[in-house]
Amino acid sequence: MDNTINDPARARATASGINAGLVAFVHLVIVLALLGLFTATASWYTLSGLPLVAACSVATGLLAGAIITTLIHEWFHYAGALAVGGHCNQTRRINLFAFDWDFRRNTRVQFLAMSYAGTLGSIVAIALFLFTVPIDAPGPVALLAAAFGSLAFAGAIEWPVLARVHAGGDPLAELSRITPRVVLLSATTGLLAIIVAALLLA
Repeated sequence: MDNTINDPARARATASGINAGLVAFVHLVIVLALLGLFTATASWYTLSGLPLVAACSVATGLLAGAIITTLIHEWFHYAGALAVGGHCNQTRRINLFAFDWDFRRNTRVQFLAMSYAGTLGSIVAIALFLFTVPIDAPGPVALLAAAFGSLAFAGAIEWPVLARVHAGGDPLAELSRITPRVVLLSATTGLLAIIVAALLLA
């Protein structure tokens, strides 16, 4: 999720941010492009069986699985925020995030609901891949493994924050404890999850 505290100057900047509809359109185009690329390389491998094509299929599977799962994760954050009446600001640039969370105007309960919705989104993405993509070749294995890796990466960052907020911590203060070292360790966790999932699925 993308986050901000609203001081008056920043509030004015965010008010002229990018409409959520436009962000959704751009994200949808990215998803369709990634799925198209993945499908093309996976079909090519099925027809050729060449090792180089298998490597391309794995690369596109990893890319599509990680990015699509992350986008679904972020849009579930947004849906969760809307479901509990959370106050969200428009994002100021096109990126993986769908919105800016307003810490000043939201409660701890709203923060927790918005956060848990993201994890639900990752699980939904994994389920969608499981039920729609035959896991019978290197590319699909990489796709699903990357989805698990995305969940593990996000969880390693977000779940400790949620635990501290449940224990009474302030959401912004707990998020501020996410250092580059935490992100690096979370990325390592995500990578290990990809490897383990790939070994189990292969």
